Amino acid sequence: MPAASPIQEHRTTTHDLARALKPVEVYRWLLEYGYFPEAYVLPPCFRVVDMPKTQKKYYDYSAKGFKELKETEYVRVHFPKTELTDRTFGIIDPRIHNDIAYHLTRNWKTIVDAMIPSDSIVSSYSFPVPVMRKRPGRMGELRSGRMIYEFIAMTDDALATVAYKYTHIVKADIKNFYPSIYTHSLAWAIHGKRSIREGGKGKNRRDLRFVGNRLDKLFQCANDGCTNGLPIGPVVSDIAAEIIASAVDLVLSSALKKKGIECEAVRFKDDYRILVSSESEGKRIVKMLQTALMEFNLELSDEKTTISALPDGLFRPWVSRYHLAYPRKRSRLTWKQFRELYLAVVEIDRMHPGTGVIDRFLADITTRQGKLKITVGRFNLEKVVSMLLMLGPLRIKAFPKIMAILEQVIRSDSGNALTEPLVSHLEAYLHKLSGDEPRNKYLISWIAYFLASNDLGKLLKVRPTLKDPIAKSSMSGRGMLFKDALDFKLIEGVKASGKRVSMFEHLDVFNPPKHGD
Repeated sequence: MPAASPIQEHRTTTHDLARALKPVEVYRWLLEYGYFPEAYVLPPCFRVVDMPKTQKKYYDYSAKGFKELKETEYVRVHFPKTELTDRTFGIIDPRIHNDIAYHLTRNWKTIVDAMIPSDSIVSSYSFPVPVMRKRPGRMGELRSGRMIYEFIAMTDDALATVAYKYTHIVKADIKNFYPSIYTHSLAWAIHGKRSIREGGKGKNRRDLRFVGNRLDKLFQCANDGCTNGLPIGPVVSDIAAEIIASAVDLVLSSALKKKGIECEAVRFKDDYRILVSSESEGKRIVKMLQTALMEFNLELSDEKTTISALPDGLFRPWVSRYHLAYPRKRSRLTWKQFRELYLAVVEIDRMHPGTGVIDRFLADITTRQGKLKITVGRFNLEKVVSMLLMLGPLRIKAFPKIMAILEQVIRSDSGNALTEPLVSHLEAYLHKLSGDEPRNKYLISWIAYFLASNDLGKLLKVRPTLKDPIAKSSMSGRGMLFKDALDFKLIEGVKASGKRVSMFEHLDVFNPPKHGD
């Protein structure tokens, strides 16, 4: 009997583990750990300190509508993707977020079946809620870390195992996925478009007895009444996006079965990888995927859709180049080894921009406790700091990790002499960024938190005047988000936060701190 496909096994196992979770535990996890965006987006002071003690909903409803539900705007956190473009994360009104979590978890098995449909050919590796194979029925603790594991499992293990059966790989990406999602399509995906469109004068489209319609309305009210777009960051948005992407997968699967096309298809969030038997077959499947996306008012990204002859496109090329530069992990690095690896990483990043090579480098030059593996002394301390700071503009997402490493440096005995010059450098940089606060609020927030949580504000010659609520909260630790949501405390004092968890621990996605710590 042939061994089960690792891709099929992954889908079946994830489905069973997800269905076994206790809905009330998923609800509390969504409220506490899934409310804010991932750790690299906001400093550690942004956490759910207090929330309702028991499961509840804020907005009652009948078949005709919600009572007292009003449109709100989510707080936007702009993260610079490139020199010219931003990615915008969102923080939802906690009461609306609570009710989204409430309705998702009160219908948990239906939601799981919508995210992992049994008759889909496409296997997703982006289930949004952490599950654990070793502890069925229990919530996992990883969020970002699990997503990284899942992506690596998909690209480096599952696909590689079955690739010998095929000749080409299709890579495709949904264009502008979260901002393009049509909220009405949530009900289509959960209940079927035909079912929702049935009823005289579109009656079923507005009937809140359908959980998909309730979620549709709540997401609209979280986004100022807009029917287009989900806020990026909250896990409830990830669940909604996964439901819709899985419905697209079902339409694609039906078309593939009808045409008798055999392939191996996987997806990570909005990113498809499909193994096919010829280039012409790959082109046919791309057309089918475009048609499936159109069913949900979505489209493919032209520039990110490719068809490659195997083994090209199967593995991430930057990984191989990095292994050539750093073939084995070291417990210590000499100054020369550090410098040569640093230069190699900069070169790899130039050849493969936007990949994770700088993240890998930062992980490999530090211990699990965040200490630098480099011998640091007066002869090279400022050079090391300068080199790390220069990586920031190359990989904005890595900037918090760089600040976390610098925090560990100044807290060490060898770093005492660096504190004042580092603060002076950061002060100058902070004032420069403050000249265009709307554009630079992400970097400002992390620098402000670094200074405030380490009690370094007293070394500033001129304290910057910040207007953005995220930036101001990062420096003051005072709550400036949804003050009328009295059941929720969403911000912790910066000094208390700094004592509770280091920046390095906050960013450790494979060993995240528990909020109760």
